[in-house]
Amino acid sequence: MLKKMKKAGFNWLAIGVESGSKHVRDGVIKGRFTTEKIYETISRVKDLDFYIGANYIFGLPDDDHGSMQETLDMAIKINSEWINFYCAMAYPGSQLHKMAVEKKWDLPENKNGPGWLGYSQHAYETRPLRTEKIKASEVLDFRDKAFNIYFQNPDYMKMAKDRFGENMNTQISSMLKHKLKRKHQFEEVDY
Repeated sequence: MLKKMKKAGFNWLAIGVESGSKHVRDGVIKGRFTTEKIYETISRVKDLDFYIGANYIFGLPDDDHGSMQETLDMAIKINSEWINFYCAMAYPGSQLHKMAVEKKWDLPENKNGPGWLGYSQHAYETRPLRTEKIKASEVLDFRDKAFNIYFQNPDYMKMAKDRFGENMNTQISSMLKHKLKRKHQFEEVDY
C-alpha cells in the first residue's frame, strides 16, 4: 500500500507512535505494537522516501518521568521530519475522561477550571491529564521542554538541512524563539 501511495503522489505520512514505553503502550490501545515493530515500520516508510510527521503523547495514565523520557528518546532516535508532542487530554466522552472522573482527577470543566479552553494543546490555560505518578503541570513542562530538545538536536538539524535545505534550520531556529506562555495549575495530588 505504501508503494501505491507514493506512486499516487503522497509524500507525507502521519504516524501515531504515541509512547516510547512498552509499559505505557500496554495500558492503551497502542500496546499491541512492539518497540521493534515501531522502528521497523518507520524504517519501511523512510526507505520509500516519505516525510514523516510522528505523533507522541506525554502524560498517558501509566507515564512517569522515566517513561516520558523514553518517548522523547524514541522520537530523537526516529528523527522524523516533523513531530507533534501532545499532552494526554481526557476529552469528554473518551475512556480517559471516564477514568479521570472515576478517580476524581481534576479536569478543565471542573469548578474553577478554564472549561473547553483547558483542552487546547497550546493555550495559555492548557490543563492536561495528570498521571498516577506525576502532576499535570509536570506533564506540560516536560512536553514544552521536549519540543525544544527535539528540534535543537544536532541529528535533527542535519537531517532537516539535508532534506529541505539550509533555510529549514533558519526557520526552525526562528520557531524556537517563540515560547508558549502557560498558566500552570499546580494541583494538590495524593499519590
